[in-house]
Amino acid sequence: MKRAVYFGLLAMALHTALHTPAAIAQEKIEGKVVGTKLTHCAMDGKIGGCAGTLTLQRSRDGRNEEVTFDVPLGTPITQGRDVVYLPALRGKTVVVTHTVNKTERVAKAIEVAR
Repeated sequence: MKRAVYFGLLAMALHTALHTPAAIAQEKIEGKVVGTKLTHCAMDGKIGGCAGTLTLQRSRDGRNEEVTFDVPLGTPITQGRDVVYLPALRGKTVVVTHTVNKTERVAKAIEVAR
């Protein structure tokens, strides 16, 4: 009986490990910010004070493409040690660390490139 329970739990753990969604993997994309849209800002000087969307343009396979990210409240946006607010990113080159949830890219951190 114990052996059957053990193998059952092992099978469930293996199934979960093999079928974990790709949303857990984080990727980084670098590009120039061509648009931002705010839904909420808390101008209190804390990291991650704005929520909205960010659109950046990157070069891929010799062509420019635009990529849009959801930026949830609490997403750290920094330039070195300084806090940067989402609207100030327009025209800057950034590196966005993100995950993909279903069809939406969700920013986990945004760093202004130097």
